[in-house]
Amino acid sequence: MSTQPRHSTVTIHYLDHHRVPLRPTMTLTGEVGTVLNLPWLKFAGYYLAAITNLKQQFPEENTTIWLFYKPQLAAPVMVLHQNLEGGLLIKPQFLSGALNEHYQANPLEGGANFVHHTSANQTGRFTTKTQFVHFKYDPLNLKHSDAPEQPFIELLEPTDTYQQPSEEALTAARLPKHAVWKIYSCATAPSGKQWFNLGSSWITPTRYQLHATNPKGSDESYQVPKFTYHYAVIETTPLNLSASLNNNTVTFWQAPYDQPTTYQIVPKTRVVVKQVVVLDNQSRWCQLKTGQWLMEGLLTFD
Repeated sequence: MSTQPRHSTVTIHYLDHHRVPLRPTMTLTGEVGTVLNLPWLKFAGYYLAAITNLKQQFPEENTTIWLFYKPQLAAPVMVLHQNLEGGLLIKPQFLSGALNEHYQANPLEGGANFVHHTSANQTGRFTTKTQFVHFKYDPLNLKHSDAPEQPFIELLEPTDTYQQPSEEALTAARLPKHAVWKIYSCATAPSGKQWFNLGSSWITPTRYQLHATNPKGSDESYQVPKFTYHYAVIETTPLNLSASLNNNTVTFWQAPYDQPTTYQIVPKTRVVVKQVVVLDNQSRWCQLKTGQWLMEGLLTFD
């Protein structure tokens, strides 16, 4: 008298490293001693790390197999905390996590009120590529704006110049009375003090007059004065980063302080920065992929 084949059941659990199921339990039934074809399932962002009670044939008794998966580590997120000129305030911070896991970058402790710009990817998901998050801080808590409707300023007394909108950034250059300059952007301090960006320096004059057009010539023919400053490069940082132009008007240079040309542009025009250099007068310049140069303060890195 022939005997009926005996069967057994294998229950399979697919769990993460916290023993949380990644999918519903799977049950397989087969004849005892026959090959057990275990389904090797893949889960996005995880890799198979361990197996408990692995069987190659259906066993004599019903049994359970556990497959444990761990998160696949993703490329890091680099967080850069910078001043308005792009200089690092602290060493870059790195966020790490599993592939597709959420991340959130935060400003420096106590610095939230001084954040001038944050890149759009402050929050996101970890991917296979390194991501960069930029926080730019204005320690003076300045409110920045575009050039005024009357963009030409006539100085009614000799006026000091500054590398940036800060009393501590005074330069040796002084602009003469009745000099006319074009304003590219403005900044207002909490005290109400007004700063004007002249493209190569900042001023905060007390006596001046604004004009809709250049009183000493047409708007179209106006050029930023040429400089004869003989500089030395003290720092070079190779880059390949995308950025956007802050203003509707921008001055490009063939080289720092050499052959400037001013253009009207579409707001937030995108450019690719090839490198950043720091000169011995502490000014910071960006060279674009096109070969043109402009001052770093006119750009926002994403």
